[in-house]
Amino acid sequence: MKYENVYKINLHGYTVDKAKQQFITTYNFLIQSSKDIEICVIHGYGSTGEGGKIRSSLRKFLSQQTDKLEWSKGEFINGNAGITFVKPEQILPEPYEILAQDIFNYCLTPKTKKKIAGQFRKHGDQCTSEAIHFLEKQGKLKIVWKGKHKCYQQK
Repeated sequence: MKYENVYKINLHGYTVDKAKQQFITTYNFLIQSSKDIEICVIHGYGSTGEGGKIRSSLRKFLSQQTDKLEWSKGEFINGNAGITFVKPEQILPEPYEILAQDIFNYCLTPKTKKKIAGQFRKHGDQCTSEAIHFLEKQGKLKIVWKGKHKCYQQK
Protein backbone atom coordinates (compact mmCIF):
# COMPACT_ATOMS: atom_id res chain seq x y z
CA MET A 1 0.00 0.00 0.00
CA LYS A 2 1.32 3.39 -0.92
CA TYR A 3 -0.98 5.72 1.06
CA GLU A 4 -0.97 8.64 -1.36
CA ASN A 5 -4.67 9.10 -2.26
CA VAL A 6 -6.06 8.72 1.28
CA TYR A 7 -9.63 9.30 2.49
CA LYS A 8 -10.00 9.68 6.25
CA ILE A 9 -13.00 8.38 8.17
CA ASN A 10 -13.33 9.14 11.88
CA LEU A 11 -15.30 6.59 13.91
CA HIS A 12 -14.90 8.26 17.31
CA GLY A 13 -18.18 8.60 19.18
CA TYR A 14 -19.95 5.71 17.43
CA THR A 15 -21.10 2.47 19.00
CA VAL A 16 -19.26 -0.58 17.69
CA ASP A 17 -22.14 -1.61 15.40
CA LYS A 18 -22.75 1.93 14.11
CA ALA A 19 -19.02 2.35 13.50
CA LYS A 20 -18.97 -0.84 11.43
CA GLN A 21 -22.05 0.27 9.48
CA GLN A 22 -20.48 3.68 8.85
CA PHE A 23 -17.23 2.08 7.70
CA ILE A 24 -19.00 -0.30 5.29
CA THR A 25 -21.19 2.46 3.86
CA THR A 26 -18.22 4.78 3.32
CA TYR A 27 -16.01 1.97 1.98
CA ASN A 28 -18.62 0.87 -0.59
CA PHE A 29 -19.28 4.47 -1.66
CA LEU A 30 -15.57 5.12 -2.13
CA ILE A 31 -14.89 1.94 -4.08
CA GLN A 32 -17.77 2.77 -6.44
CA SER A 33 -16.63 6.35 -6.97
CA SER A 34 -12.83 6.02 -7.05
CA LYS A 35 -10.74 3.08 -8.13
CA ASP A 36 -7.45 4.28 -6.63
CA ILE A 37 -8.22 5.22 -3.04
CA GLU A 38 -6.98 4.15 0.34
CA ILE A 39 -8.84 4.69 3.57
CA CYS A 40 -7.38 5.82 6.87
CA VAL A 41 -9.83 4.70 9.55
CA ILE A 42 -9.47 6.72 12.73
CA HIS A 43 -10.92 4.61 15.53
CA GLY A 44 -8.75 5.46 18.50
CA TYR A 45 -6.68 3.17 20.62
CA GLY A 46 -9.10 2.83 23.53
CA SER A 47 -8.68 3.83 27.15
CA THR A 48 -8.09 0.31 28.52
CA GLY A 49 -4.52 0.08 27.29
CA GLU A 50 -5.45 -3.08 25.35
CA GLY A 51 -7.09 -1.46 22.35
CA GLY A 52 -10.61 -0.11 22.01
CA LYS A 53 -13.77 -2.00 21.12
CA ILE A 54 -14.16 -0.27 17.75
CA ARG A 55 -10.55 -0.98 16.82
CA SER A 56 -10.79 -4.64 17.85
CA SER A 57 -14.12 -5.20 16.12
CA LEU A 58 -13.08 -3.41 12.93
CA ARG A 59 -9.81 -5.29 12.64
CA LYS A 60 -11.56 -8.62 13.26
CA PHE A 61 -14.05 -7.74 10.52
CA LEU A 62 -11.25 -6.70 8.13
CA SER A 63 -9.45 -9.99 8.82
CA GLN A 64 -12.56 -11.80 7.60
CA GLN A 65 -12.68 -9.72 4.38
CA THR A 66 -9.17 -10.27 3.00
CA ASP A 67 -10.62 -11.50 -0.30
CA LYS A 68 -12.15 -8.01 -0.76
CA LEU A 69 -9.48 -5.67 0.64
CA GLU A 70 -5.99 -5.22 2.00
CA TRP A 71 -5.41 -3.63 5.39
CA SER A 72 -2.57 -2.67 7.70
CA LYS A 73 -2.37 -1.63 11.32
CA GLY A 74 -1.42 1.99 11.82
CA GLU A 75 1.25 1.02 14.31
CA PHE A 76 3.08 -0.77 11.47
CA ILE A 77 2.77 2.17 9.04
CA ASN A 78 3.31 5.27 11.16
CA GLY A 79 3.39 4.08 14.77
CA ASN A 80 -0.22 5.11 15.49
CA ALA A 81 -2.26 2.25 17.00
CA GLY A 82 -5.42 4.39 16.82
CA ILE A 83 -5.73 4.09 13.04
CA THR A 84 -6.03 1.36 10.44
CA PHE A 85 -5.27 1.69 6.73
CA VAL A 86 -7.51 -0.07 4.20
CA LYS A 87 -7.04 -0.57 0.46
CA PRO A 88 -10.46 -1.38 -1.07
CA GLU A 89 -10.59 -3.97 -3.84
CA GLN A 90 -14.22 -5.20 -3.92
CA ILE A 91 -17.60 -4.19 -2.52
CA LEU A 92 -18.25 -5.36 1.04
CA PRO A 93 -21.52 -7.01 2.08
CA GLU A 94 -24.04 -4.62 3.62
CA PRO A 95 -24.59 -4.85 7.40
CA TYR A 96 -27.98 -6.52 6.91
CA GLU A 97 -26.36 -9.21 4.74
CA ILE A 98 -23.87 -9.96 7.51
CA LEU A 99 -26.64 -10.00 10.12
CA ALA A 100 -28.76 -12.28 7.91
CA GLN A 101 -26.51 -15.27 8.58
CA ASP A 102 -26.91 -14.85 12.35
CA ILE A 103 -30.68 -14.52 12.00
CA PHE A 104 -30.79 -17.60 9.76
CA ASN A 105 -28.91 -19.62 12.40
CA TYR A 106 -31.21 -18.27 15.14
CA CYS A 107 -34.34 -19.34 13.27
CA LEU A 108 -33.66 -23.06 13.50
CA THR A 109 -36.99 -23.18 15.32
CA PRO A 110 -39.86 -20.75 14.53
CA LYS A 111 -39.37 -17.20 15.85
CA THR A 112 -41.64 -14.18 15.64
CA LYS A 113 -40.28 -10.96 14.17
CA LYS A 114 -40.53 -9.43 17.64
CA LYS A 115 -38.42 -12.23 19.12
CA ILE A 116 -35.83 -11.86 16.34
CA ALA A 117 -35.77 -8.07 16.81
CA GLY A 118 -35.23 -8.55 20.56
CA GLN A 119 -32.38 -10.98 20.04
CA PHE A 120 -30.62 -8.66 17.58
CA ARG A 121 -31.74 -5.29 19.03
CA LYS A 122 -28.21 -3.87 19.03
CA HIS A 123 -28.34 -3.90 15.21
CA GLY A 124 -31.51 -1.79 15.13
CA ASP A 125 -35.00 -2.54 13.83
CA GLN A 126 -34.30 -1.38 10.28
CA CYS A 127 -31.22 -3.55 9.80
CA THR A 128 -32.99 -6.55 11.35
CA SER A 129 -36.04 -6.08 9.10
CA GLU A 130 -33.81 -5.74 6.03
CA ALA A 131 -31.99 -8.95 6.99
CA ILE A 132 -35.27 -10.88 7.41
CA HIS A 133 -36.52 -9.56 4.05
CA PHE A 134 -33.19 -10.49 2.44
CA LEU A 135 -33.49 -14.06 3.76
CA GLU A 136 -37.09 -14.31 2.54
CA LYS A 137 -36.08 -13.13 -0.96
CA GLN A 138 -33.30 -15.71 -1.03
CA GLY A 139 -35.79 -18.39 -0.03
CA LYS A 140 -33.88 -19.27 3.14
CA LEU A 141 -36.67 -18.46 5.60
CA LYS A 142 -40.20 -19.72 5.45
CA ILE A 143 -43.24 -18.33 7.22
CA VAL A 144 -44.97 -20.61 9.67
CA TRP A 145 -47.93 -19.83 11.89
CA LYS A 146 -48.04 -20.61 15.60
CA GLY A 147 -51.64 -19.89 16.42
CA LYS A 148 -52.16 -16.34 15.19
CA HIS A 149 -48.46 -15.45 15.34
CA LYS A 150 -46.45 -15.18 12.13
CA CYS A 151 -43.05 -16.79 12.62
CA TYR A 152 -39.91 -17.30 10.56
CA GLN A 153 -38.01 -20.56 10.33
CA GLN A 154 -35.13 -21.97 8.29
CA LYS A 155 -36.21 -23.80 5.14
